[in-house]
Amino acid sequence: MNNIISIKDQHILKCSALYIKVFNAEPWNDKWTLETAHKRLNDIYISTNFEGVLYVEDEQIKGAIFGNYEQFYDGVHYNLREMFISNELQGQGIGSKLLNELEKRLKGIGVTTIILFTSKENKTSEFYLRNNFTEWDSMAMMGKDL
Repeated sequence: MNNIISIKDQHILKCSALYIKVFNAEPWNDKWTLETAHKRLNDIYISTNFEGVLYVEDEQIKGAIFGNYEQFYDGVHYNLREMFISNELQGQGIGSKLLNELEKRLKGIGVTTIILFTSKENKTSEFYLRNNFTEWDSMAMMGKDL
């Protein structure tokens, strides 16, 4: 049985619960609630050109990738908005499997590039580097509090 499936509407609530468990724990220590996590993931899910995958084990959602793709002048770019793996399964290759499956699907629909933002202060950037992502020196993430 393939443990990786496409995200559907009926998965969003369970994904939200997992999202809270992952991101409210170390190293992020965020303060997500079911309401805010559900709103975030649902907003991504209903975005134009959504593409996302789940890792399911024993009928339980154990990991997910959420994002969407859009046309750019040099090709179609996928914005990887959220990726999360159950705390107890991190480091076991599940994230790499999810990424590999997502990449196959994205290539099949003509996506040429995956773009994401991640923290440099924990092991997440190391994970993406191990999965053949590179840091783009020409880009900077910027923000402004309002």
